[in-house]
Amino acid sequence: MSGAISYPNHHKPAHITRIKAHGIHEVKGHKIHHGDCLATLDKIPSKSVDVIVTSPPYNINLSYNSYNDNKTELEYLEWMDHLFKRLKRVLKDDGSFFLNISGSSRQPWLPFLITARLKEHFELQNHIVWVKSIAVDRETSGHFKPISGARFTHHNHEHIFHLTKKGDVKLDRLSIGVPFADKSNINRFGHKADLRCRGNTWFIPYRTVNSKAKKFSHPGTFPVELPLWCIFLHGKRNPVVLDPFVGTGSTLVAADFSGGKGIGIEVDDTYVKTAVQRLKASIMASKKIILTQDEMKLLLQQDPSTRQDGGFQSLLVSLQERLNKTTGELTLENSDLERIPKYAFDYHQGGWEDRLKDIFGRNLGPKLGRTN
Repeated sequence: MSGAISYPNHHKPAHITRIKAHGIHEVKGHKIHHGDCLATLDKIPSKSVDVIVTSPPYNINLSYNSYNDNKTELEYLEWMDHLFKRLKRVLKDDGSFFLNISGSSRQPWLPFLITARLKEHFELQNHIVWVKSIAVDRETSGHFKPISGARFTHHNHEHIFHLTKKGDVKLDRLSIGVPFADKSNINRFGHKADLRCRGNTWFIPYRTVNSKAKKFSHPGTFPVELPLWCIFLHGKRNPVVLDPFVGTGSTLVAADFSGGKGIGIEVDDTYVKTAVQRLKASIMASKKIILTQDEMKLLLQQDPSTRQDGGFQSLLVSLQERLNKTTGELTLENSDLERIPKYAFDYHQGGWEDRLKDIFGRNLGPKLGRTN
């Protein structure tokens, strides 16, 4: 496909100007392209990508290092249109494209204007709402973006549009499933396991951080669980995963967690360096294991609402969220490898500490089996 782009003579958006590529960084089979997303996408083979997960600049004036996030509406939508054409070309016919986007009080129509452009290229197979903060009765969980003034409510959610070429891609819904609240439904409706489809509202809160550096100095990061759930939901083993706005690398970390290979594109050299370092650190400080059905049942017994209690509760909930409930595959991070032995053996309190030992003793071996 030619790299040339044509625009009406009276309107050529300045921010679509091609930027010279600065090379490709490879980390254990994952590739991070330093350069312009449109130019780089033109070089990727057609129908070579299984899953696209991305969150483009929202055009709501966020403070990126190298990108002006305050274009006119027409410029931004034209840029999105050229992007969607390229993404459709590189996506396999049975592939999934997950687009994370949000509006703002200043631009509330933006997500819906984008979907109108998407309709020319894809079918909207699922519309998922990413819930970042929620209040149920008196209990609140998660983190929201506060909005000042009296006209608008706080922003507690974003959109995830699941797009496919024909709207007929079969998904692995139970890979990110949740246990039944009413256990009688399991036998009554012939379910093989205590899992049901999570549905189209995903509660994925940010991990608490106390500085911008903890977010890799990027204004628009998303939790690793978000792209990981998208990849799991698509259901392809060892997928090729693309993020044309890879930022600090969350999608590539998720691709590695899932056993896939990631392709990232990023124009900002600072974010490229961060993504490379972050991916290397994640690969070096993680361990992939496979849980048995019994081990998964034990892990899933922990109530997710106990996350905010800290300690082993938050550990177990975070592991639940990274577990592929169809395959039993789970990636343990370095912090998990430190905390699991501590909670399983140091406290000797019984209960969940013993269950941690039952779940991970076989997988972690002697490292877990230490006692004081």
